[in-house]
Amino acid sequence: MIADHPTKELSVLSYIDQNSDATQRELSEHIGVSLGSINILVKRMVRKGLIKIERLQPNSVRYFLTPQGLASKIERTYAYIVRTYQEIGLFRVRITNTIKPLVKKDTHLIFFGPNDDFSYLLKEIVEEEFPALKKQFVSPERLSALLPRLKPNTLFITWENEADRILEEQKIEAVNILTGISVIESRKDNQTNEQ
Repeated sequence: MIADHPTKELSVLSYIDQNSDATQRELSEHIGVSLGSINILVKRMVRKGLIKIERLQPNSVRYFLTPQGLASKIERTYAYIVRTYQEIGLFRVRITNTIKPLVKKDTHLIFFGPNDDFSYLLKEIVEEEFPALKKQFVSPERLSALLPRLKPNTLFITWENEADRILEEQKIEAVNILTGISVIESRKDNQTNEQ
């Protein structure tokens, strides 16, 4: 049985939609499942009427999404987007609840880590939830320029292991926000189980 096949099916539909000349080997590599699993998945999707196969040569095929396949891709993408935004909403609350106890009146927060999608989400949350907070976002490349200007009551918040390692080398304490979220969620689960 192919694990999480609805998600795998969406990946196949999306890949074929963008690459009709894709081979099963390319699908296998892109989706991260064995060639045998892709073969089974593609055959299942052909039976469902989501994909059509056109033989070009004896050992060469071309895949097409059927109208039903395109509709399925759109529906699945919509559902994925809805689920993702719901998760982001929950994550925003968890991040806010993790940061609140760390913030004191004179705390200066430095969010330290790569400029990635998570850092953009953090910036948005912090600007929205803590507008008056003294804060700074610093990428690892800029740490050495920052060190001489560190203020007392500075708290580093990270979200990536490499950032934790860099600060540890500099003997700077930090709070990994993802670990903080895990701890808070674990406490909530324990309290719920005790009731």
